[in-house]
Amino acid sequence: MKTDALLLGQDLRLTLGSRDLAGPAPGQATVRVAWAGVCGSDLHVLSTGAWVAYWPATLGHEVVGVVQECPGGEVAAGTTVVVDSRLPCGHCDGCLVAASLCQQMSWLGEAVPGGFARHLVVPVTSLVPCPEGLEAAIAVLAEPLAVAMHAVSRLSRPPRAALLLGYGPVGALAHAELGRRWPALPIFVQEPAPERLQLALALGAGPEPAAEARFDLVVDAAGYPQSLAHACTRAANGGTVLIVALSAHPVAVVPAEMVERTLTIAGSVGFDNELHEAVQVLAADPDRYRPLVSEAVLLEEAPGRLASLASTPSAGKVVVRPWQE
Repeated sequence: MKTDALLLGQDLRLTLGSRDLAGPAPGQATVRVAWAGVCGSDLHVLSTGAWVAYWPATLGHEVVGVVQECPGGEVAAGTTVVVDSRLPCGHCDGCLVAASLCQQMSWLGEAVPGGFARHLVVPVTSLVPCPEGLEAAIAVLAEPLAVAMHAVSRLSRPPRAALLLGYGPVGALAHAELGRRWPALPIFVQEPAPERLQLALALGAGPEPAAEARFDLVVDAAGYPQSLAHACTRAANGGTVLIVALSAHPVAVVPAEMVERTLTIAGSVGFDNELHEAVQVLAADPDRYRPLVSEAVLLEEAPGRLASLASTPSAGKVVVRPWQE
């Protein structure tokens, strides 16, 4: 079958076109895409071509849709599903511990065609059915929420106060997850974009406190050139710096400072078993997450808007809507 899709060429030019999709084989399903979230990793690929294994590429790994065809009947046609975008190798030393530690991890959209399209074909094992009543426009947050949940799970103890560097979608979801787990936790935000800071304050975060204030948890969700170094300076002795931003900028770290201040620096990527839990969390309290989706872009509008996102970001999560209904 053919489906309309965004196509990224090797010249990094993004256009609307069509691509051939093979019909679903046993163990696969065709999903009619309802929404696909735009991730910071998508923007990185759009500007660099990194990680892409085929051309032209159709990105999009934060996907919710409806099963249209499933030859094996494992998931009933008409079921709303979230797509697990992970493609771990399944046999490396990392996979023996957890899928998130795969040494050869690839992702939907980068290794195979993804969700910036009207349809995609995926293994039925990648489908997470949504509870009845969960809106697709909220369920699209399941994967980035799972990423935030996985990151917060790395903490060894509840924090007493937290500082978020950056309030893009991952920072906002980290805020939501910290608040869900510890409702009384004071959470402060450092965010230079006025629209994002306004959203953070509206959702209960405190503005960045005085420079001398220190926190036993600092979340680096910003990824600017010196964000990790700044996060370390804002951490209290015995504190944790949790890195969720994918920054490629080298940062000087003084081991003696880490030792003398007993700092923990923890990185976190992807998720393990949190996607199913994220779907349930969204269904249980959709209004907590509804404000985080701030902009919907039709498939036809997406080439222009995605090209401008780096210079004119949205206040919250941008989602691509393949169908105008």
